[in-house]
Amino acid sequence: MLALALTACSDLVLSTEDAPAGAVDPGANALVANRVKAVFKDPASYQAFELAGLRWVHTLKGWSWLACVRFQDHGHQRFYAVFVKDGAVVDDRYAVETDACQTQSYVPLDQGPGTARPAAFGIQQPIY
Repeated sequence: MLALALTACSDLVLSTEDAPAGAVDPGANALVANRVKAVFKDPASYQAFELAGLRWVHTLKGWSWLACVRFQDHGHQRFYAVFVKDGAVVDDRYAVETDACQTQSYVPLDQGPGTARPAAFGIQQPIY
């Protein structure tokens, strides 16, 4: 009875839809980079943007690719989640614990030519 009551209170929707098969859209990294540029208006305030490998997740909006972005905000490490589906960003927000962004491996986020000064996006500064 308790399990039934807790299920009724949950805002999670269980789907019968299977996880889609296929490779990551090659343009997904560019979509994530463009979203980061649009969201973080003052690049001088942030440093060392990095991207984790995209992975399938199921959200209330269905299956999508989750891209975790790690960056430095005034000396504090932060995580941002970007959800990509069918060649478009369908959602984005600061990452929450269930996104598991803290457990991912990261590489520098390529923002493309002429987008920002190098120290702001993707290039780690020397640690010495």
